Amino acid sequence: MAQTLTAEGALGPAAAPASAAAPPSAPVAEAAASAPSPSPAPAPAAAPAAAIAPSPAAAPVPAKGAPAPAPASPVGSGGSSRLGLLRAVTRGTPTNYDMLVLRTLNRDQALPNANGDHLAAALRDELMPLRSWWLKHWPGSKANMRRTLENPFWGVPGAINFIDARTKWFDEAVTQALDGGIKQVVVVAAGYDTRAYRLGRPGVRFFEVDLPIASETKQRLVDKLGFVKDQAARPTYVGADLARVPLAQALAGTGFDPAAPTLWTVEGLVYYLPGDAPHALYAAISALSAPGSRVWFDFMSEEALAGRGSFPGFKTTAKSVANKDEPFVWGLPPCREGVAGFLAGSGLELGDFLTPKDMVGRMLPHLPWSDRRPPIASFYLYATARKP
Repeated sequence: MAQTLTAEGALGPAAAPASAAAPPSAPVAEAAASAPSPSPAPAPAAAPAAAIAPSPAAAPVPAKGAPAPAPASPVGSGGSSRLGLLRAVTRGTPTNYDMLVLRTLNRDQALPNANGDHLAAALRDELMPLRSWWLKHWPGSKANMRRTLENPFWGVPGAINFIDARTKWFDEAVTQALDGGIKQVVVVAAGYDTRAYRLGRPGVRFFEVDLPIASETKQRLVDKLGFVKDQAARPTYVGADLARVPLAQALAGTGFDPAAPTLWTVEGLVYYLPGDAPHALYAAISALSAPGSRVWFDFMSEEALAGRGSFPGFKTTAKSVANKDEPFVWGLPPCREGVAGFLAGSGLELGDFLTPKDMVGRMLPHLPWSDRRPPIASFYLYATARKP
């Protein structure tokens, strides 16, 4: 079933069984070796999922003058031919499954400055046993996946390093906030985020917001894998469809304190939100934030969405997510002024603004920058904000 809207944090198909799996067949292995998004495991049936976009009624209307959402590019919204190999390979699994796999590759290969998510592999093994078997036991599978994904002619240069750098950056958001005395963290569209289990501290509360089916599945996996050693440190799971329930209503009765400074993380979400939904989301966050609260988020360059400029791998990425009925539809100007204007409409102040080159220098300093073949995907950018 086509989803109205999903994101990396929204669960698509139900979790695959965790039983041991046989190696992938030769045709599947061959497809994985020759297409941008390998998927050796059989495609699970997609479960219905409602929109994650917050209702505009959940927050004040943004101020006039804020940048309008960038229109979706034809590449981002149309997908590729149903007969094409790209569609055949990328259609089967939701985006958050693919992101989970990519989060494990640099760690599995023991590469420099790899991310610190030591729990992602366990989630991958439970959700995708066939793909996990292939990556663990098929000779050369990890290197072959990297070469395929990042091939400059049909792939996405820097795809794996992008996930690595982004994971490290959002880890830094949590660590810095807790070091600064913040005791409340809200993870919007949590998906398979593991920071509550890796980075939590005594006295700190995490709230993981996601669609009800995603939240329920996440809880079962967390319990099965034993991620929570102390039940007092267990995050609060908030199952809510923000298209129908205002964010304030979703958090009501959960123990969330709007009078306390909060860290909000919005990872892998806003470029999937249509129309005024991004404005409504940030306005809702601002309305629930005490002074000193922080927001960390990634976003997409509106130049890439509009087909302006050179962004290696963007067309492949846009087609891949469109094939999953999760098209890119929203972006911001790739400059401080544009992002600051957007945030000001919600009552937030821009802090850091990072280009892809900035992100490499901060999170992957061992990698040289190249405009022709960037070491991370060049169409994503990153920003932090605070509530004054």
